[in-house]
This record gives sequence, C-alpha cells and structure tokens, in this order.
Amino acid sequence: MKDGWKRISSRLGFRSRSRHWYRYGYAASFLICVLAVSFWLWNSTETSLIQTVTTGKGESKTVTLPDGSLVRLNPSSEIAFQQAFEDTVRRVRLKGEAWFNVVHHADKPFIVNAPNLTTRVLGTRFCVDDYPEDGQAAVYLQTGAVEINPAESFHSHVLHPGEYLVYDKTTHQLHISARKPPYLYFRNASLEEIRHSLERKFNIPIKLEGVSKEKYTLEFDSTATVREVLETLCVLDEHLTWRTSHDHTIILSIKHE
Repeated sequence: MKDGWKRISSRLGFRSRSRHWYRYGYAASFLICVLAVSFWLWNSTETSLIQTVTTGKGESKTVTLPDGSLVRLNPSSEIAFQQAFEDTVRRVRLKGEAWFNVVHHADKPFIVNAPNLTTRVLGTRFCVDDYPEDGQAAVYLQTGAVEINPAESFHSHVLHPGEYLVYDKTTHQLHISARKPPYLYFRNASLEEIRHSLERKFNIPIKLEGVSKEKYTLEFDSTATVREVLETLCVLDEHLTWRTSHDHTIILSIKHE
C-alpha cells in the first residue's frame, strides 16, 4: 500500500505534501498517546493518594490524620482522606459516625463532608453522625466552634460547646439543643431505623416480622443493653414482642389486631 501510494503521489505531483501529512499524522498519534498515558498516570496517582478506613458492625478504630488530628471511627463507618492534605484546606469524607479531635490551624480549615451535613472547623472536638440508612443526621460539639451546612439548604448554622444538632433528612428541619447527646437516641424513628442502629451498636443480627408505620422517640445512656432497649420498645408499644432464635438472631415481631 505504501509503494502504491508513492507511485500515485509521484504521478500527481504532491509527493512532498504527502510526506508532510505523514509527519502530521505521526505527530498527532504520538501526542494522543502521550496525553492518554499522562491522564492514566495522573488518575492512578490521585487514587493512590486517597486513604480509606472502614469499620464493621460493633467495631471501632482510632485513625491519625496527616496533620495529627485524631478520629475515633464508630461501628459500620467509613472515612476517606488524602495522605497529604492540601495547602489551604484539610478535607475528609465520612459515612457513618466518628468523633474528631482536630489540631488547631487558623489558616487551614478542617472540613468533614458527610452525605447530608458539611461541617467546617478550625480546631475542636466534635462528633458527626450521618449513616445513609438513618432518617436523621447529627452533630455534637464538645469544644470550640463548628459551622454546619445541611443538604438542600443555603444557610449555615454555628454550634457552640455543648450544643447538639439533629437534621431530619425527610423534612429538612433542624433541631438544636444545649445538651450532650445520649448513647442511643431515636427521634421519630421507624422500627427499621432502630433495627439498623441496634445492629451497628451491639453487632447482633435483628430481623423484623410484620410491618409497622409507627414512629418512636427514645434515648438511652451508655449502660443500656440491647435487651433493655427491646423491652422498653415492647412496653411503649403493646403490639411489639421479641425473642431470640436458635442461631442467636433477635426477632422483633409486630402483632396486628
């Protein structure tokens, strides 16, 4: 084919021009290859710079961030962050619940991006609770100050020490109270949401039998056991009963009249 092209181009008198086209074609092909390889290397480098830490049900981990800040990752949670923070901001992504003890850095704010809440701080101790399967997300501030931007909202809210913010994912309403959050807290929660939370906290499989549209508001301190929580539910709602199966799965049943 190349020899045939040379003979045709010679008869038509544009041999030199064809050589230029060959050069342009080679140069363009080389440039495309270089760009493709560069993009692949850049993408691989960016991915390798992200560190992800996860926990299972009933499991907690302590994570040290690149700036020395400490994170206590609670059960069934995930945190992702760069192995070296940027020059202007320290940013992490969270799914689930974690306590943060952030090193103060006035020129480098610390930002926690959760699915429904974005929390911005300079240096403080606080907790973010935002599990995808829960109907609410929450932030509790122990020291310092934090600025919170809920999803679907252009307004930010500043928390002061001791304040506790709860965000309803369905109604997009906020509730702020000046008290420490309980160990287990349910506000207008469904049985499915309560089941998820108990499985995470106690690492015990729980199964629902029946369907209920009831909502429950409950709170328990750190000494509460799963049995105490279930017994309280059954006292509040006479249509509920629970039992443990032969494989140690808890069965929570909804009776209908």
